[in-house]
Amino acid sequence: MSIVDQYCPDAHSAAVTAAAFDPDSGARVTADAWGIVAITKPHDLSPSHIFQSWAAVYGSVAVSPGGSLAGVGDESGSVSVYKTWDGTCVFEDVREGADGAARAMRALSFNPQGTLLACLAIDGIIRVYDIARWERMANWSGYSGQSINFAPDGKYLLVIDNLNQPKLIDMMSHEQVDLEMVPGGVTVARFTPSGDHIVAMGPGGITLIGMPEGRIVTSFTARGSSGMLSMVLSPRGDEVAAITERSIHTFSLPDLQPVGSTKHGAPEATQAALWDRKGVAVGGADGSLYRPGERASLEAVTACTGFGDHRAAIHGEKVAIWTKDRQRRPFSAKKRFVETKIDRDGRLLIGLPDDGSGMQVFDAKSGRHLFDAGPETADTTKMEVGGPIVACMLQRGGMRWYDLKDNQVFELDWATHFALSGGGTWIGVITPKGNVRIIDPATGKDAIPAPEPVADIPVSLVSFVNRRPDLLVMDEEGVLSIYDLAVSVKEDRPAVGEDVLDLNVAVDRLWGITGGRYAAVRFQEEDDTATIIFVDLERGEVVSETPGLLPYVWVDPETGHILQPARGSAIQEFDMWGKERRVLRALPGGHWVSFGPQGIFDASTGVEL
Repeated sequence: MSIVDQYCPDAHSAAVTAAAFDPDSGARVTADAWGIVAITKPHDLSPSHIFQSWAAVYGSVAVSPGGSLAGVGDESGSVSVYKTWDGTCVFEDVREGADGAARAMRALSFNPQGTLLACLAIDGIIRVYDIARWERMANWSGYSGQSINFAPDGKYLLVIDNLNQPKLIDMMSHEQVDLEMVPGGVTVARFTPSGDHIVAMGPGGITLIGMPEGRIVTSFTARGSSGMLSMVLSPRGDEVAAITERSIHTFSLPDLQPVGSTKHGAPEATQAALWDRKGVAVGGADGSLYRPGERASLEAVTACTGFGDHRAAIHGEKVAIWTKDRQRRPFSAKKRFVETKIDRDGRLLIGLPDDGSGMQVFDAKSGRHLFDAGPETADTTKMEVGGPIVACMLQRGGMRWYDLKDNQVFELDWATHFALSGGGTWIGVITPKGNVRIIDPATGKDAIPAPEPVADIPVSLVSFVNRRPDLLVMDEEGVLSIYDLAVSVKEDRPAVGEDVLDLNVAVDRLWGITGGRYAAVRFQEEDDTATIIFVDLERGEVVSETPGLLPYVWVDPETGHILQPARGSAIQEFDMWGKERRVLRALPGGHWVSFGPQGIFDASTGVEL
């Protein structure tokens, strides 16, 4: 298992669309609209197994009584059963193409012994599988709703017919048993843990049906609510909670009297909900489970960056700054960023909003907004920060930089690309003819003589080596070269470069790593992933290659570590050989944790792991 899956209570980055919980063991399973499934084994607090299902999952998850098995059904019509202890698949019925899509799953239920799995699909067919034999033992057609539920003794299967009425299927005779008709119909129906009652939820309220008579005992009609999405029973079966778009309404059982109402806080609440030892949790569109009164979790990480000891993670409109292994209190940027950069001293942060507005500049230590760089910087293709300098390409062409120390602004309308040194001392600029000039950002003039072209091929990318007077350039044919600019500083003459390696790939990003031994390059693959290659500048050869990364993956110029967003509101960090070394994770309730292969490095006070 990847270390990014550890200490991950929120394993989802898409809407949580299915959830189930076993009250006896504490085992649970959740799934989302991208098909990510998270299984938490008995007595654990965070998922022990996280994997990709065949397709999206809507409502179709279940945990067997006792918590040993978890079932998953998805939009492809596939059904699988896994051991919660080790994630082993012990049953699978897979469908492909149109046949599978026609039986997209909507609900699952295990019998009390965990030997049978009942499934409800959108084709209206209920299928019952014998797990050990890997075969279907029964099926019935003409059913609907959002739930299916075995009786606690396993004698009956509680279903909903095409008229939205609750029914029982006798598992011995396979005959349908009618219950008293519920006015307005129901969408969800479940047995209480004792089996003495059935609780059913419809668009307008909740109905309690007594067993074995099958007669309505009492009902509660909802008035003025925002519409019921789902229903969950307390672990002891003494209360039921109805979930609406904004609230959780709780009722006592068996008298069905109102106990209380509270806001759950889930953005765009889904039908996924569970009731565990902490209370009711409701699925949100952002991939988190929300509980009343709990401090809202940070959203998934959509962009991240890092330099030296400092990391920055974008969580929606929130920005979390990490210094070494500790997270500082997140601040609000009031905008959502698609890209961000932080300087190597952790003082300035810049962000590119997703709404088409200009680049934003913040004091990274306090979160104070410093300025909006203006509409000309919207959708910039390159932005960097170093020392007191903030620089970016402009929409109309050319580049602009801001000297915050002397409160000056400069533009070069002819620049086609640039690189800023880590301390903000130099700007390397590519001319329209593909040559390179080194600019002093304090004056806007040449800092040193322009380097001699290595070849007649125009330069396409430049990057300074962090903390060294070295400049890396890559030409349009994929040849990587290096200049020692110290010669120009000392003798006031053009530096002469030398070729390092012909990479022969279309590189879109170049980094020079502290120490001057290595360079990193990024290029995009056809499958919408990126690859990071490290080059030994002394030996002129590739020393490592890490494929399958996110397209916007970043390399820390100080350490050479590879950074990218990860599931569960985290930053995932690899070393330059592609080995996982650290995860920085935001947890629910405002907590955080940092950890690596050997365990936890640091965590906020009060965090439960």
